[in-house]
Amino acid sequence: MNDKKIRTEEKAGAVPVGAFSEAERVKKKPESDKWKKLWGKIVRSRQIYLMLLPVVLFYIVYQYVPMYGIVLAWKDWRPKYGIFGSPWVGWKNFEWVFARPELGRAIKNTLIISCLKLAICFPLPIFVAILLNEMNGTGTKKCIQTAMYLPHFISWVILGGLVKMILAVDDGVINNIISALGGERVSFLNDKDAFYPILLFSEIWKGTGWGTIIYIAAISGIDPSLYEAATIDGCKRGGLIFRITIPMITPVITVMFIMQLSNIMNAGFDPVYNLYNKGIYETADILDTYVYRLFMEDHREAVSSAVSLFKTVVNFVFLIGGNIITKKINGYSMYSID
Repeated sequence: MNDKKIRTEEKAGAVPVGAFSEAERVKKKPESDKWKKLWGKIVRSRQIYLMLLPVVLFYIVYQYVPMYGIVLAWKDWRPKYGIFGSPWVGWKNFEWVFARPELGRAIKNTLIISCLKLAICFPLPIFVAILLNEMNGTGTKKCIQTAMYLPHFISWVILGGLVKMILAVDDGVINNIISALGGERVSFLNDKDAFYPILLFSEIWKGTGWGTIIYIAAISGIDPSLYEAATIDGCKRGGLIFRITIPMITPVITVMFIMQLSNIMNAGFDPVYNLYNKGIYETADILDTYVYRLFMEDHREAVSSAVSLFKTVVNFVFLIGGNIITKKINGYSMYSID
């Protein structure tokens, strides 16, 4: 209709011929052109998209498709009826689980462990990456990096078994040293006060080396001319670290911090499950292990779904909040919410 109207007005002399041509071309640009351009970019970069395809399929199949099961948190799940056929109970599952004293204990322990990991385990890979970057011997650096990376490839079942062997009361290395020095053997794994140091040591042993990879890659991307210019200006080695290295990798640190903050309610199921026992539930039981017991031992599938949903909502709030705070503090963020 607009085209006919313009042509009619042009013929009648109401407007000059072609007066609206440029504006109308922009306004009436077909949507198909945008999709053609997008498809052209995909075709030109098809190798990259083919490499990305398995990752996208993985997340679709294993992360997004199962999301329909979220309704289980509001149902009294019956296996013979399935998720959608089970009776609707509303908020009863949430009311039941929030009335349990075990949930409060699990939340407290989860927050304590997550905050300890954030304060100790998070900055350690940054510190190690900077130290490795300052080393001159290439061969020595590679040997240290390899030795630090190896524990990452050991499963928590094996690593937990190693920790238990080292701390065993009867023939553990630590207790053998204590006994040789005239002290009494200590049951570290049954001491609730010793659980946090043991867990943090295990996390550092397993994850620090692998965590340095990202920061070493970020440091290697810094322009060497910046260091050369600073050295000419008289900047010492410490100044190079604090005035160039750390500021240049701050965006990477910010993103990793936000990701760690968004997992504040995930204290780590694998390390805790392989190191804790019933005697130290007071300090070791976290939300993940509590949900596991609700599902596997008490067969309360719907209640465990309610706890998992609560945990996910809290993590999402911390993700948004962390992004806003870091944006205001240093100007960097994981994504823009404007």
